[in-house]
Formats: sequence, structure tokens, C-alpha cells
Amino acid sequence: MSQLKEDQQKFSIMFAEFVVWLYAQGFTARQGDGWRGTDKLFVPTGGKGFDDDSAYSYQELLFYNNKTKLPYGKHNDRLAHDLVIEKNDQPITDVDNRLIGERWESVGGRWGGRFGVKKEDYATKIGWDAGHFEL
Repeated sequence: MSQLKEDQQKFSIMFAEFVVWLYAQGFTARQGDGWRGTDKLFVPTGGKGFDDDSAYSYQELLFYNNKTKLPYGKHNDRLAHDLVIEKNDQPITDVDNRLIGERWESVGGRWGGRFGVKKEDYATKIGWDAGHFEL
């Protein structure tokens, strides 16, 4: 079995257990982005039909539109998933975000709430992608 396939299986189990843990703590979760394909998406160009020169993958489109920092990332390898997490139908607090992110890290994952934050500021700052969880 390939390392990627092993990692995907590990991530699937970790993520499922993590979502169960979230609900046990009183949070709710809704799906965000999971897998982002690398197939090229052809964009219609009016009367000309489809223009092959303007074909980009979903991840590339997000990148070129400044919605992600990478043209290829863990989502493309099925090793990341985004969640919208709430408590009592309200957005979660920074304290809850940190609790959740640290839980994910404790089981071996990488949390997007650390993105863009210096290690010495982890206790006081949350990065730009707190709803992102990856292996």
C-alpha cells in the first residue's frame, strides 16, 4: 500500500473520531471543503464555447482568487477538511477554537488556527484558517 493511501486511511479515522468528540463536547459541525480535485475546469467564454487556455483546477482557482495560499495543498491529497463549528447555534469563541485546535493537534493533526501565527504567540493568537484540519 502506498504511503498516501495509508495517510488517507489514517486521516479518515482521525477525522471521524474528531467529529464525534466535537459533538460530545456540545459543538455542532457542518462540512466545508474536503477533497479538491486537480482536474481542469473549463470556463465558458461566451460565444466561443470553452477555451482550453483558461482551464484551472478548483484549487488553482481558489489560489488565483486569493482564497487559499497554495496552488496545491493537503485538500488535493484528501488529507484535509474544513469545518464550520458552532455551539448553541452561535460562532465559537477564541477559547473554544483553541480547545478544538489543540485537541486536533493532540491526536497528531495540523490545525489551520496556527497558520500565520508565530509559535511564541500560540497562546494569544489564532491564525487565518481556524476551521481547517489536516494530517
